[in-house]
Amino acid sequence: MHNSQRGFTMIEVMVGLVIGMLGTLIVAQAFTNNEARKRTITSGADAQANGAIALYMLERDTKMAGWGMTASTSSYVGCNNVYAYCDKSAECGGKEGALTGIDFAPALIKDGGDGPDSIAIQYFADPNQSSYQPSSSTRIRKPMPQPSAELEVANAAVCTDGDLALVSQAGNCTIMKITAVQAQASKLQHNSGVDGTYNPPASYFEGASNPWPKYGSGANVTCFKPANGYPIFRKSYSINTATRQLERSDNSQVPAVTNELVMSDVVDLQAEYGIAPDRSQAIDTWVSAAASPWNAPAWADWQRIKAIRIAMVTRSSQYERPKSAGAGCTATTALSSSWAKFKTDKYPEDWGCYRYRVFETVIPLRNVIWGKL
Repeated sequence: MHNSQRGFTMIEVMVGLVIGMLGTLIVAQAFTNNEARKRTITSGADAQANGAIALYMLERDTKMAGWGMTASTSSYVGCNNVYAYCDKSAECGGKEGALTGIDFAPALIKDGGDGPDSIAIQYFADPNQSSYQPSSSTRIRKPMPQPSAELEVANAAVCTDGDLALVSQAGNCTIMKITAVQAQASKLQHNSGVDGTYNPPASYFEGASNPWPKYGSGANVTCFKPANGYPIFRKSYSINTATRQLERSDNSQVPAVTNELVMSDVVDLQAEYGIAPDRSQAIDTWVSAAASPWNAPAWADWQRIKAIRIAMVTRSSQYERPKSAGAGCTATTALSSSWAKFKTDKYPEDWGCYRYRVFETVIPLRNVIWGKL
């Protein structure tokens, strides 16, 4: 008969401890594997959510490109040469001298070469307002003797003090700031000085170094409200490759916002123009912004841009170790797109140690289409 007072021998205790330790190791290993899978799944879901939100915001702003474009803004379309000036005021960019690179295209893509592209969306009225007051136009009734001369127009009431005026004729366009409206005399003054942010002094035109145009009878004058730091409203999207963040600059805010965070863990953005034949709304080809003339589209080119297609890559935040010591990481998700090419050799060396999501969409430029340009 077994003696209940005898207890356990040392061998029995040791066997019990070994069995317990083995059970603990098995449970710990199962827990570790499960936790790793959970982190991977969670981070993949975060990459999915980040991409969906970032693409929604970019798509929403791009669809509104050309907001405020009406029949009265037709003067923008004919601007082959744009003349503008800044008097060092922050209102026009903070630098003194001629403003270059002004473009009235509703949407512009800047090719990033081997890196991400960037997109600038432009508006002819404040995009944060659900309704807008259409730009008003009149015509010059007497020729300007000098580029700095006041404008004698058919109807001065279409402009108010502080408006910007776009004067256009024969492919030339000049941006002026209206400093005084003489309604009875039907004159618009654009004097330099404290209130004339965009107006160069008369001495600027002395000599032949700044041959700005003088407009004759019949030239179109369109008045509109200015944005912060630029004649028209603009939202720009770009990727900060150092921080892997999608950023946006927005001059419709007061004060203007520069490089605000839209979404983290966005590593690439590629974009192309959808081009239609002249005076058509049907896209027949897609072109890169790196190719001429789409790297700097003239007015005859940008009015053919009816849509933009975008491919965006987001990354999970979870680092996944190589399968064996000394081995390199292999991307767990292929970066495939129906049209875009991603330069992964320009990504960080450990780019394959993360999971990725690729998003694609086509964004129609509704205001361009509805304007029947």
